[in-house]
Amino acid sequence: MKCFILPEMFFSRLKYRRNIIKSAISYVTFIFFHWHHRIHLYTYLIVTCIACCVSYYQPFGLLFNVTRVVPENQATDAVRNKLILKQKQEQREAYEWLDNVWKNPRNYSHIISTHSEQSRFYDFLQIKSYDSRLSSYQLFHQPVSKPVYNVTSVTEQIVISILYSRQDTDHREGKFYVGQVLYQLLKNYHSRFIITLCENNNSNDKISDEIDLIRRLVPVFIVNTISPNGIFDMYEQEKQAHLQCILANFQSFSHVNYFLLLQDDAEPVHENFYSRLVSLIDSRVKHQWPEDGPRKHPAFVKIYHPRWLIDYLHPSLYIIVQLIATSLFLTFMSFIAFHTFQMIKQNKSKYSNHHTHGTSYNFVTRQLQYFIFYFLLITLTLILLNHSNVSWSWRSLHPSFYAIYPAPSCCLPGVLYFRQTYQQVIDYLNSVKCHNGYAIDTAFDDLPKRTQLQTYLVEPNLVHHIGLYSRLRHVYINPYLLD
Repeated sequence: MKCFILPEMFFSRLKYRRNIIKSAISYVTFIFFHWHHRIHLYTYLIVTCIACCVSYYQPFGLLFNVTRVVPENQATDAVRNKLILKQKQEQREAYEWLDNVWKNPRNYSHIISTHSEQSRFYDFLQIKSYDSRLSSYQLFHQPVSKPVYNVTSVTEQIVISILYSRQDTDHREGKFYVGQVLYQLLKNYHSRFIITLCENNNSNDKISDEIDLIRRLVPVFIVNTISPNGIFDMYEQEKQAHLQCILANFQSFSHVNYFLLLQDDAEPVHENFYSRLVSLIDSRVKHQWPEDGPRKHPAFVKIYHPRWLIDYLHPSLYIIVQLIATSLFLTFMSFIAFHTFQMIKQNKSKYSNHHTHGTSYNFVTRQLQYFIFYFLLITLTLILLNHSNVSWSWRSLHPSFYAIYPAPSCCLPGVLYFRQTYQQVIDYLNSVKCHNGYAIDTAFDDLPKRTQLQTYLVEPNLVHHIGLYSRLRHVYINPYLLD
C-alpha cells in the first residue's frame, strides 16, 4: 500500500510547487507585461538607470564609493595632482591674508588689539597654577594686558582650538593646512568665539615662516608630549597632545563651558560655520543636556565623520531605520499624489461606479501590491544615491534639522567637549596607552564601555577633511577620501 502512497504524495507536492511557480510567473507577467501595466516596468527601468547614473558620478554615491574610494588607479593620480595645485593656491592666499593681518592690525581691530598689539583672545586668558603632574603645556606668549572680566555674556563664549604639528607646514608644498583652517576662522570671525592653537612636536629647531606667523596672531599652547628620556610612541604622543590641548583650553578659560578641538586639516564647511555651530549648541545641545538637568552630559559630540563611512556599505541601526522610514514616507506621499490626480482627472461618480463592492477586494489587493513594488523601487534608489546625499541635503537647510545620535567609530577631526565631563575624559585618556593598532580614536571607541559617558555624532558635517598629505605615513592619500 505504501508503494502507491509515496508516488502519489510526490506528484501532488510537485504539482503544488508548479502551481506556486506558475502563480508567481503569472503575477510578474501581469505587473510587467500586461498592456496597461507596462508603465510600471518602464518606470522601474528609467528610475533605476537614472539613479545608477547619478550614483556613479555623484560624490559619495554608492557606485561612486565602490569604483573610486576603495581602489586607486592612474586616473586617481591626475585628480590628486589637480587637488594639490588647488590647495597650494588656497594656502598661498591664506598665508598672504594672515600676513596682512599682522602687518596691518588697524584694519583688523576685532582680531588684533591696537593697544597691546596682541590678539584680543589674550584678554580672556586666566593664568593660574595647576598640578604639573597632569598639565604639561605652556603658553608661548604671555598676555600683555589684564584679563577682561566685564565683557557681556562672557560665559556664553566658546573656545575653538586647532591642534597642529610643526613639521610639514610649507604652503609652497601644499601642506599648510593649519593656515587654511585659521584663515577661515579669522576671516569670518564671530565675537562669541575664542580662537587658540595647540602646537605639537615642539623642538628647538629653526621654525618655518608659516609657524612664526600664526604664533603671532592667536594664543599658542605648546603641548609637551616628548618623554624626558626621548623614547616615545607616535600614537601615544598624539593622544598626549590631544589630552593636553583639552586641559590647556579648559584651564586657561575657566568661564567657558564648551570647547571645540579641531585637527589642523578640519576646515569649516560653510561661511556661516559660526552661526550653525552657535545654533547647534544653543538650540540642540543645551536643550538635550541642560547644565542643571537630570541627564548626564556626554563625553563629547563629534561634528565630523567621513562620508564614505556613513553609507549602506557600512550600515548602522540609525541608517537602516532612516532608510526604511524615508522609503515609507516617499511611497506614501507618491500614492497620495497619484490618487489625488486620479480623482481630479476622473468624474467622482464614475469613479465610484467603477469600483463596486464586488471588486473592492481586488482593488485594495492590487494597490497593496503596487505600494510594495514602489516601496522597493524607492528603497533601491535611496541606496544607490547613498545616505549622506539624501539625508544631508535637507538636514543642511537649518541646524534644527541636524541629527544627533550615538557616534560610530573612527576619526576625530572635530570634537566638541563639555566642561561638566572633560575631567572624566582626561582621567580615561590617562588610564589607557595608545600604540600602533590602538590610536586615540580607537581608544575613544572603548570609552562608553569603560565609563558612564556616552559619545555622539552630529550630521551633517560642520567641517571638511582637507588633509591630503598623511604625516603618519608620509604619503598623499586617495583624494576621493576627502570630504
